Amino acid sequence: MRTRWPLVLKCSCTMALFVSTLQSFGQATDRQPKTGSGRMTAKELLSWLPDDTETVIAANGPFAFPDFAGLEWNDSEQQLPLAELEARMRSLPLGLFDLKNGGLAKGLKGKEVTLAVEGSRHFRPPAALGGMRYEGCEIIVFNPAITLDRASFMRNATATAVRSENIAGLKVTVFEEPQEDNVWTTFVGFPRDNTVLVATNADYLRTVLLRMAHASEPRALPGDLAEWKYVNTGTPVWGLRHYQRLNADLDPTSPFSGQHAANVPDDSAVGLGFWFEPAGRMAHVIYMSASKDARQVLQSYLGLADAESASPRELQIRLRELAPSVVEGSVELSPAEVFSRFLFGLLAMLGRAVYL
Repeated sequence: MRTRWPLVLKCSCTMALFVSTLQSFGQATDRQPKTGSGRMTAKELLSWLPDDTETVIAANGPFAFPDFAGLEWNDSEQQLPLAELEARMRSLPLGLFDLKNGGLAKGLKGKEVTLAVEGSRHFRPPAALGGMRYEGCEIIVFNPAITLDRASFMRNATATAVRSENIAGLKVTVFEEPQEDNVWTTFVGFPRDNTVLVATNADYLRTVLLRMAHASEPRALPGDLAEWKYVNTGTPVWGLRHYQRLNADLDPTSPFSGQHAANVPDDSAVGLGFWFEPAGRMAHVIYMSASKDARQVLQSYLGLADAESASPRELQIRLRELAPSVVEGSVELSPAEVFSRFLFGLLAMLGRAVYL
């Protein structure tokens, strides 16, 4: 099976190595898509997501919808060109589009994306290997001048779709695809002429569609969360997770669930955020926790050496305290190995650990 990005991250790390590093510390009628009404903002899309959404990842446009096959790489590469690095980072909220989905990605390739947002919750481990399971939805808004060919997609997807459903008034096509020892179920819909979404859960999708039609409060990850003060949402790619205690024992990436392969226990954890700045090829992660070991926790997740104590040959992360209980880690994503190790840890922090 080919490696998928970013659902299954191909890198020189193994889960055993990662563990070692961490342990060291109602029925409705069909409706036609609505016409897109101008450029959407991340704040608007956040208002569509269920209020118990735990993680949001966003990519700001404009950028061309990627060719996922071109985003695979081998570990012998010493340096990723900046344009390719940026494309890989922008693909983070697009992982569900890399599934087959009746050829959906092929029809979108090259079209201008203005905004992509993924919301997710209820993270659960895979049956054995592969990416974490979760309830969520990825929403892509294209240039308002673009009208997506929903009818053509529906015709072409008939042969591979398992069924169609009406969810909150929208006709949605459902697919199933084996991944490692799991079967991923995805729901594909076109709620507006220039908007397409892929979801992993019907209830999550239903809430998204209802909120699109009738905005309601509270929104996902409300604006008064402390994490928003530090995350730079004006960069090409950014994300945020606000840890939830409800059913945390079922989530091996939660800091509240005890020691697992994909977490560092921390009962004082609040949340985290990240953003990527192409200038300098820098990725930044902020970790919020009242724990005296917050610095070591962040360092363990990212699997890199502290720049203040590392030898010149070691991979380095620059750590600093931005405020009480707020630690920032900055990494220059230059060698390919740095990029893969950094992303391996970041995905775990966001609830997307990959078991290899």
